[in-house]
Order: sequence, then structure tokens, then C-alpha cells
Amino acid sequence: MADIFISFIHEEEPVASALQRFIKALLTSTEVFMSADTWQVYAGEIWLDRITQELKKAQVVLLLLSPRSVIRPWVNFEAGGAWFSGKKIIPISFNGLTKGALPKPYSNIQAVNLETTEDQYYLIKSITHHLPHVLTPPPPMPDLIRERHPAIAEAFEPYIRLSDAVAAFIAEEPK
Repeated sequence: MADIFISFIHEEEPVASALQRFIKALLTSTEVFMSADTWQVYAGEIWLDRITQELKKAQVVLLLLSPRSVIRPWVNFEAGGAWFSGKKIIPISFNGLTKGALPKPYSNIQAVNLETTEDQYYLIKSITHHLPHVLTPPPPMPDLIRERHPAIAEAFEPYIRLSDAVAAFIAEEPK
């Protein structure tokens, strides 16, 4: 069972997958479940039962919120289930939806913006705060240090890859 549950809409799976890879690269001892990932729900399983089971077991629920997903019932349904189960919920805004523009009740919860490196690190730091058995990795390196110490900088590549994946998704998404 996963420590972290990522709630997202199917159309935004590339961002959810990038987020999952980002978390696994930095927090190697965590398990991450993506609610609409067919590779994590196996043939023969009752899909809704598996989602419910994973949501119950997760300690942290990440909500990928964009202008499109925030109005979709399924994300709101999973968020409500997490809320009433007492899970730590972290709203994650992206694709033009800012933290300040999140609708209620999401705006009452401390959120992160997936499009900034600072908030990406804040997300990781917040996850490790809520999962005390997981160590917090160091913050991303400033560009100057990255240029002077490329071997050390490799450890911080997940931040760059996540930023690139989110930017590519936003560039390709029809408006």
C-alpha cells in the first residue's frame, strides 16, 4: 500500500506521472499511488474498491488542481474522501491555476504551485514532515553551484525533470 495518493484527472496523467517520478526519485523509500493509473490497478480488480483501499491506506493525498480538474467531480470526490478520513491533503496548483485562486475548500489548505522550483521543494519538505519515517532531501541548488559542481548537481535533476515535464504538458495542452 502507498504512503502517498495522487488524485488527478485522466487528461493530466503526464503531469501526475512526472510528479510520481519526481517523488520516487527524491523519496526513494515511499510508495506512490496514482488514482487513474491502469498499471497500478490490475485486471480482475474492482477499480473503485482498489481506489478506496489505497485512499484509506495513504497518509498524504496530493490533489493535482488545474482550471480543468478543479471542476471535475472525481477529484472533488477523492478529496472529500481524504478529508473525512483525516488524511493530510496537499493541493497542488498548475497550468494557470494559482494557489491564490484555488476555490474553497482548497483555498483553506496550505497549497503549492507545481510550476516553481521553490514550491516543488516545499512539497517534498511537506511530504516528509507528514511522513516522519522519510528523510528530507536537500533543497535544489542555485544555478551557479550547479554550473560549478555538475557531479553534485545530478542529485537535483528530479527538480529539473519535473519542471520540464510540467512546462511541456502546459505547452501542448489545448486551451
